[in-house]
Amino acid sequence: MSENYQVLARKYRPHLFEEMVGQSHTIKTLVNALNSNNLHHGFIFTGTRGVGKTTIARIFAKSVNCEKGVSAKPCGKCETCIEIDKGQSVDLIELDAASHTGVDHMREILENAQYMPTKDRFKVYLIDEVHMLSKSSFNALLKTLEEPPSHIKFLLATTDPQKLPITVLSRCLQFNLNKLTHDEILAQLKFIMNSEKLKFEESALSKIAAFGNGSMRDALSLLDQSISFGNGSVTDKDIKAMLGLVHHDDIVKLTSLIIERKADEVISFVNELAHRGENLSNTLKDLTSLIHQISIAQMLPQNKQSSVKVTALAEKICLQDLQLFYQIAINGLKDLGFAPSEQIGLEMTLLRMIAFHSEFNLEKKTLKIDVNPKDNKKTISAAKSINLEPAKKEKRHPKKDNAVCNSDNKHKLNVNSLSGQIDWERVIQVLPFNGASKTLVKNTLFVSRKDGELTLTLDKQYSNLLTSRTQKSIEKILFEHFDIMTLLIEIDQIEDQTLSQKETIKMRQIKDETEQQFLNDEGVKVLQEAFNVKADVKSIKPL
Repeated sequence: MSENYQVLARKYRPHLFEEMVGQSHTIKTLVNALNSNNLHHGFIFTGTRGVGKTTIARIFAKSVNCEKGVSAKPCGKCETCIEIDKGQSVDLIELDAASHTGVDHMREILENAQYMPTKDRFKVYLIDEVHMLSKSSFNALLKTLEEPPSHIKFLLATTDPQKLPITVLSRCLQFNLNKLTHDEILAQLKFIMNSEKLKFEESALSKIAAFGNGSMRDALSLLDQSISFGNGSVTDKDIKAMLGLVHHDDIVKLTSLIIERKADEVISFVNELAHRGENLSNTLKDLTSLIHQISIAQMLPQNKQSSVKVTALAEKICLQDLQLFYQIAINGLKDLGFAPSEQIGLEMTLLRMIAFHSEFNLEKKTLKIDVNPKDNKKTISAAKSINLEPAKKEKRHPKKDNAVCNSDNKHKLNVNSLSGQIDWERVIQVLPFNGASKTLVKNTLFVSRKDGELTLTLDKQYSNLLTSRTQKSIEKILFEHFDIMTLLIEIDQIEDQTLSQKETIKMRQIKDETEQQFLNDEGVKVLQEAFNVKADVKSIKPL
């Protein structure tokens, strides 16, 4: 490494407002004020680390002191600009409030403030982490901050504006600097790598940008580290090894196993990840992130950013389970530190997802049609239980598609028995719909069945579930059990009750009856009177 090597965060620090990444609202205000020479005497820049607070303050100092005049575009070539860039300007006084908390330091500074600048137009005080000043220091600063000499500018930077006295805030213009977006950080990282003429993979830079968490300095420090790790290149493989990341395909596989409720395979896969030395804490974080991506794919089906794998997973799980999984994963991350080991904590979190899956305890209770030709007797009995008789030998093939099962291998049901909403609800309960498909059909009403076409109406509020993949999944199951040529799903406002609404009403009735039965119990009444308390109705659950 060269003796003159500069870290990327310093080498690529912006020297002009137009070079700044993000913070357009702050830049616009300062540029307009500088160009019109309408300058306030005090500015406060707030925001998390690495978003440009000190950088903006230094550019502002150059703008007001440039030898070519006050302007939003300092020349960068005059002696004053060069001195400020190098940190050698005598009229730009940079203070770290954390090491100058005492009132004596502040008094000394303010005594010198009355004197004119040594050579520049303004004497600029840049106080970083100003919230660290003591109460006495703030009190000493107030008078000067309210009525400073005309040659003084105060630039205050802080990561915690809540700790600043309101009397200080009211005397300054406050600018809240936002966290940088992932795309803004990624674009800057690509620019730097191209400028340095180093090899990189965009997916690797994307991971670095994500780990930056809105801070450009954090991302650039990580980029410095990854360049050294990869000996001059940044690859996805190196980033994964350096940060202990789990491969995306492994997270997709783990999510698929959870959705399919394969507990034994989930435990085996976690053991495999632990044996490979993967970071299990990051595994759970990545799983949480993937659940978020699946939610986006479900709620925004037109979103083109969702990958094929994410879209495929979105078709396998309903909205309610997805939200439940996310909450379990978030709580699992909080509890991970209390578990006997990371592996045990991860395994328990995943098993909890499976245990609370909406269909985990219902699959034995739900009557399903077995399409195995060896068990035709069971199939026929299932058909009779919903008054659907086996169809005759007449065969009608909808389409020769892989998605449609061969009628020679499946037992068909008589489509003529499907004539109304009640029949349709029975079919929904019998056929093996799952995930988003099941949620969709439960919120539909039977409209008509004519000339081999089944027409349904979907409740408008569930229109986001109707995607090409969901419809194909429903058609596949229907074609396996009925001689239906086409399926037409219309979206409209529904007035009649769907199966989903009926189930919700029934559950509410059961809950109300349980609550009334509990509250009317003589033993409960005696306890309430004895202890002068009331039962928490929300805690009453039917068994």
